[in-house]
Amino acid sequence: MRFSVLIPTFERAGLLGQAIESVLRQTHGDREILVIDDGSRDETADVARRYQPAIRYFRQENRGKAAALNLGVAAGVGDAIIVLDDDDILPPWALARHAEALSRNPAADFSYGRYVRFCGGSPPSPSDLRDDEPVPTGDPRRLAVKLMEKCFLPHPAWAVRRQAQLSAGPYDESLYRSQDYNMILRLARGNDGAFVDERVLYQRKHAAMRGPAADRIYTDHSIDKWVKYDAIFFRSLERDWRLRDFRPFAEETHEHDRALALLQKGIILFQRKVYDGARRALLEYRTALDRRPPSSSERMIAAGLMGCHHGVDDLVDLASEGGELASWMRARRWPLSLRIAFATQIRWRVRAAVSAGKVAFAGGLLRYSCEAFGSAATLAVMGSKYSAGLKAWRN
Repeated sequence: MRFSVLIPTFERAGLLGQAIESVLRQTHGDREILVIDDGSRDETADVARRYQPAIRYFRQENRGKAAALNLGVAAGVGDAIIVLDDDDILPPWALARHAEALSRNPAADFSYGRYVRFCGGSPPSPSDLRDDEPVPTGDPRRLAVKLMEKCFLPHPAWAVRRQAQLSAGPYDESLYRSQDYNMILRLARGNDGAFVDERVLYQRKHAAMRGPAADRIYTDHSIDKWVKYDAIFFRSLERDWRLRDFRPFAEETHEHDRALALLQKGIILFQRKVYDGARRALLEYRTALDRRPPSSSERMIAAGLMGCHHGVDDLVDLASEGGELASWMRARRWPLSLRIAFATQIRWRVRAAVSAGKVAFAGGLLRYSCEAFGSAATLAVMGSKYSAGLKAWRN
C-alpha cells in the first residue's frame, strides 16, 4: 500500500524539517511526501529544498490549510492519504500500522489510532510522552456520534483511502479552522473505519501563531475561533444531514429509535453551541417522549448535555443567553430522571471551579442548574456519585 503523506505548512520553517524527517524514518517505505507551502514568507522553501528529491514541494498563494490540502490531494498518487501537520511528528511505525489496519479491514474507508501530546522544540523523548488523548473505545455508539461530541482524532491520527477521500469531496476552504474535524465527520458519517490500538501520532503543543494570514491568531486566544468554526459547520450538519445520521447506534433495533436520534442530535448541537438547532431537536424529542419514562440509553445520552468541550461559561450569565436557555429547558417539564441526567456533569464542573479558586463561577453553575433542571435534580447530582452510567460508557 502506497501512502501520500501531505504536509501543509505556513511559516513553520523551524519545525518543518522534524515533520519531514519523521516520515523519512517510517518503517513502511512505500510512500511519497508532498509539502504544500501556503504562501510562507520565511525560510520554508529553503527547508523544503534540503529534502528534495525525497519530497515534492508545491507552493500556492496564502489561501488557508484547506486549500493547501485540496492541492495535495489532487497531486498525490498514493492508495491512501495521511495529513501530517507541520509541527507534529509521526512515530516510525505509524504508516505500517495504518497499512496493516486497512489491509485487514477492506470495508474500512479509513484507519485511526491513538495520539499523545508533547511540548518543546525538539522531537520528544519517552519521558515527554505522557499526555495521551483517550479514545472512547467502551462507548457503544457510532464513531461519527462520538466524534461529534468531541473530536479526539486530529488529522495525523487517521489515514484515508484515496477513493474514500475523493468521494467525501474537497476540504471546505471557507473553514480556516476545524477542516480536519469537518472531514473526519464526513468520512465517519457512513463508515466506522478501522481502529489501531496504538499511538500513531506525537502531537506538539506549543505557543505560536496559527491560521492563514486572513485569520491569524495566537494559540492562547484560539478557543473562541474553534467555537466559531465548529458552530459554522455544525449548522450545516443540522441543515444537510438526515436525522438518521445522528442515530447513536449502528443497528436501528432499539425501541424508540427516532426519539434516540432526536435526543442525540439535540445534545450534540447544544454541546457545539448551536442552541437554536438544539432546541428544535430537543423539542421534537420532548414530543416523542410524551409521558413514557426515558430508557437507560436515553439517560446516558442526555448526560452529555453539559459536557461542552469548549466550556460552559456562556451559560452562567442568566441575564443573557444562559438565562433564556435555562428558562426554555425548565419550561419543557422533563421527567425528573432526565433532568438529573441533564445535570450530571454540573458536579465535576463545580468541583473543578472550586479547586481552581473560581468560587463565583461555581455558584453561577449551580444557579444555572437550578434554573434549568430544578433544585431537586441539582441536589440529587451534587449529593451523589450518580453519572447516568456515563463514565463506564465512555471509557
